[in-house]
Amino acid sequence: MQKLFIFFSLIILTCQTAFAASVLEMPALEVDVPIIMYHLVTERPKYIGKYGITPDQLEQDLIYLKENGYTTVVMQDLINFAEHGKTLPQKPIMLTFDDGNSSDYYYLFPLLQKYEMKAVLAIIGEVTDRYTKDAEKTPTAKFPNMTWQQVKELHASGFCEIQSHGYDVHGRLGSGNKKGESAEAYHTRLTADLKKLQDACQENLGYTPNTFVYPLGVVGKNSKEIITKVGFVASLGCEEGVNVLRFGDSDSLYKMYRYNRPSNKCIATILKSLGLCPSQPQS
Repeated sequence: MQKLFIFFSLIILTCQTAFAASVLEMPALEVDVPIIMYHLVTERPKYIGKYGITPDQLEQDLIYLKENGYTTVVMQDLINFAEHGKTLPQKPIMLTFDDGNSSDYYYLFPLLQKYEMKAVLAIIGEVTDRYTKDAEKTPTAKFPNMTWQQVKELHASGFCEIQSHGYDVHGRLGSGNKKGESAEAYHTRLTADLKKLQDACQENLGYTPNTFVYPLGVVGKNSKEIITKVGFVASLGCEEGVNVLRFGDSDSLYKMYRYNRPSNKCIATILKSLGLCPSQPQS
């Protein structure tokens, strides 16, 4: 009888251990993901402010994230989680850089390599085309925005994920509805613009972006329907807050929140304000 009791006890213990292990291996069904929005990285004082930071400030941000256990992720990681339940790191964070500035190539890229981190770059098609043509005329010149060759190098590196900021909708209204514009005209205009950059990315990179980054954060009426038909499965806005991603909830990938990083507020301060970082901000 005692041997039988021990035998069944071992079976129960084994089952409990296996169950606990399976629970630990199950992916989280809901994950908080902060997204930080950068624009220009520059050493020129006149451009440092709400949308411009210095290379040293950017490096300090990356150091802070590294030292505090954050892991940088890209949009494909978030899509894989929401659509397929693929596990995300324990403390995920996404760094986005809008407009395709050449500072992404000269300042950001070397730092990403140095600290083995990743970033999402939203490029503007018309600007990239224009400076690519200018570079063909003056190959040694440095331009405010990247050329296709530079974008291709960053894309191929694995440190940068390229996404769409539209081809030529980065104006006052961004991708929003123009005054007096019919729903049909808006649909036609935005579709054509987005497809133009998708085609350019495929031609130059052999890759098609899966995320639309709304220029200026302006979201037009019925724009989700339009970008979905173009092929985007996610979008980023400019409203501030923490994203709550849910497995099986594709809607959580749209109009994702981003927190702007100005020169006077380091990333630690931003994370602390979101209740995600108990540590003291770096100086």
